Amino acid sequence: MKPVIALLACSLTLITAPAGAQVPRVLGVWELDPAASSMPQGFPLASETRSYDLRNDGYMVNLVIRKLANGRPDFIQIASKSDGKDYPQYQSGQLAEFQVNGTQTPATYSETIIDDYSVNIIAKFGGQVNNKGVRSISADGKTMTIKVVAIAPNGQETPITLVFKRTSA
Repeated sequence: MKPVIALLACSLTLITAPAGAQVPRVLGVWELDPAASSMPQGFPLASETRSYDLRNDGYMVNLVIRKLANGRPDFIQIASKSDGKDYPQYQSGQLAEFQVNGTQTPATYSETIIDDYSVNIIAKFGGQVNNKGVRSISADGKTMTIKVVAIAPNGQETPITLVFKRTSA
């Protein structure tokens, strides 16, 4: 069970993402709505807040602050564009390795535009796809839904749906 939880935790880190097509729809702060979300048994997430900010150079900066089920805090940060290219994704543990050992993050993220409300997302770890899916913003701009399939090294797929409510623009 621990390898599955570790994979899901890694997948969770990789389903965070910026959005070019969704600007300005995704900009702001979003809070996880656990009751509206669908997470597998044992999924290691207690709470999550995401912020999306657009830089002047066109990069979207996504910061994820969360509390894991074991009570430990965690964060993720990505700066990317919606151009389908892989961008490095930093999480608290990976950043510590980089700071101490100079180790580059094995996690990358890419997205491509579907329409003004949705993007396809692909996350990789060590060059292998470990989740893929779609992030969408509702027409009224109040709800963000991330539907992904986490892919284990053995090919087992686990669907995950995270629903967020906008707390500020």
